[in-house]
Amino acid sequence: MDNTKRKLTSPESFKENSKKSRNQLVNSLENLSNDLFYEIYDYLEGLNICVAFSNLNSRFQQLITCSTNQYKIILNYSTTKELFWNYSKKIKHQIYSISFQSPKTSINEFFSIDYSYNNLQSIFIEDIKKNQLISLLNHLRDLPCLYLLNVKSGDSFRDLNEIYQLIFSLPKLKSNKLDAHIGKCSISIPMSNNQQLSPITYLHIAHWYTFHELSALLSYTPSLRHLNLSHTNNDDAYIEDILPMNMNELIHLSIFSSDLNFHEFQSFVEKIHSKLQILNVYFTKPDIRFLHADRWQKLLLENFSQLEKFSLCYREMENRDNYPIYDGQLNQFVSPFWIQRNLIFGIEVEQYSHYYYVCPLKKRWYEYCIEHSKSAQLTIKCVYPDELLNMLLKQIKRVLNFTQIYHLDIEHKISIERLMQIIHLLPDLISLKISALFYYESIIGFGDHEFPTTSALEHASNIKYVCLEMTFTMDDISFLMSFCPHMEYLNVECIENMNIQSFLRETLNKINQNHHKYLHALCIYIITADEQMIKQLKQMIDDEKLLLNYTIYRQLYNIYLKWK
Repeated sequence: MDNTKRKLTSPESFKENSKKSRNQLVNSLENLSNDLFYEIYDYLEGLNICVAFSNLNSRFQQLITCSTNQYKIILNYSTTKELFWNYSKKIKHQIYSISFQSPKTSINEFFSIDYSYNNLQSIFIEDIKKNQLISLLNHLRDLPCLYLLNVKSGDSFRDLNEIYQLIFSLPKLKSNKLDAHIGKCSISIPMSNNQQLSPITYLHIAHWYTFHELSALLSYTPSLRHLNLSHTNNDDAYIEDILPMNMNELIHLSIFSSDLNFHEFQSFVEKIHSKLQILNVYFTKPDIRFLHADRWQKLLLENFSQLEKFSLCYREMENRDNYPIYDGQLNQFVSPFWIQRNLIFGIEVEQYSHYYYVCPLKKRWYEYCIEHSKSAQLTIKCVYPDELLNMLLKQIKRVLNFTQIYHLDIEHKISIERLMQIIHLLPDLISLKISALFYYESIIGFGDHEFPTTSALEHASNIKYVCLEMTFTMDDISFLMSFCPHMEYLNVECIENMNIQSFLRETLNKINQNHHKYLHALCIYIITADEQMIKQLKQMIDDEKLLLNYTIYRQLYNIYLKWK
C-alpha cells in the first residue's frame, strides 16, 4: 500500500522538486547585474538567448528587448521557421547580423527583409540558389544600414550580370564577397557610365571571370580600397588589350591564380594605376619566372613605389613533371632590395607539393640575431613513410637549386635515422627544430636506402640552435648533445608530469660530464612554471653545485637558464 502510494506521488514530487530548482536558479540569476548579462549576450546567438531567458520572468524579457542589446542570428539546419518567427519579431530592430548556414528550407521562406530590419548591418550566406539570391538582393535595397554581404553558392551561374547590378545598387554596402566556384560563367555587365556607382571599399571576387569583365566590374567601384581576386580562368587571353584602370583609392591587392603565368600577371598589374601599399600573391601555374627575384624587383619598383608590404607564394605539385628547371643564381632574395623591406625566402614541403614563400621576417623561436642573408628556412610538414622517402629527398634537392638552407623545421615526429638522411643534404644548417624523436632498434629497416651517417654528423656539427618541442626521455637530450656538439642554445618542452628538477639535474650533469663547452643557454617550456619552481631549481643548482656563474628566470611558461 505504501509502495503504491509512493509510486503515485513520485511524479508529483519530481515536478515539485524541478519547480523548486528552477525558482532557485531564477533567484540566483536575479542577483546578477544587468551589465553582466549584456556581456554574456555578446557571446551568444540571438535566438538561443531568447529561448534560454525569455520565459524566466519579466525582468529577463525586458533585458532581451532592451534597445542597447544587439543580436547576431544564425540560421542552420536545426532552425525552424516557427522558432525564428516566434522570437525575431520581438528583437527585429536589434538584429545586426544574420548568417545562413544551410537552413532546412529556402532562405526566402524564413522572412522577407524590409526596412523594419533597420539595424541589420551584415549578412552571410553559405549556400543559395541563383533565383533565391536575386529575390533576396531585390529586398536588400530597403535596408538602411547594410554594409557587408558575403555570399557563397554551389549553384550554376551562367551570367552574373544581374546579380552584380543588384549588388552595386545597394546604397550603403561597403564590403562584398561572391564565391561561386562552380563551372564557367560570364559577366555581361557594361562599363559604368558614372551614373550607377557603388560605395564598396572591399571586394572579394571568387568565381570565373575574364580580365575584361573584371575591368568592367571595377569601373563601378571608384572607392575601392581592398581587392581580393581568386582567378580560375585558363581561357583568359589578350590581357594587354584591357584599358588602364584608374584605382586611386586602392591600397591592398590580393591575387590567387592557378592559371596566370608571370607575364600575364605582369601585364595585368601594369594596367592598375593606384597607390598600392599591400600586395599578396599566390600562384600555382608552372612558371619558374615566379621565383626570379630580379623580375619581381623590377616590377615592384616600376609600378608600386609606395608599396609597404609584399608576400609571394608559389606552389609546385610533386606529381607533375612539367616544372622547368631553375638555372638562375642561388639566394636571389638576399639583395639590398629585399633586406631593406625585411623580406625573406622560405620553403614548405608537404606530401605531394612544396611551397616557395617570400614574406616578412618574423620572430623565430631562437633568441639570437641571424644575418638576413642566412635566413632561408625549410619547413617539412610531413615525414614520408619509407616507400615515399625518395620523393621527400627529391623535393629537398630541387629546393637546393634555388637557395641554401640555413634553418630546418620538422613539424612531425621523426626517427633519428630519417633525420640523418635529411641533414645529409643540408650542409649549411644553423638551427634545427623538431617536433619529436623516436628510435628504431636498428637501421636495418631502411632496406635499400643509404644511411649517410658520416656526412650527416659533419653537417650537424655546424648547428648552433636546437629546439625539441616534445621531450619524452633523457635519451632525446643525450642524442641532441652528441649529434650537435657545437650547439649553443637548447630549447625543449617537457611533457606533462615530468619531474622538472630531475630533468634539469640530469641535463646539467650530462653537460658537465661531457664538457660541452659551447652550450651556455637552456630554455625549458613547462606548463606548471611559476616563481616557486624557479626558487626550487635555483636551490637545487646551488646545493648540488651544478653551475656557478649563472642566471635563471621565468617568462610565462618558459624557464631560461644561462651560464658562462
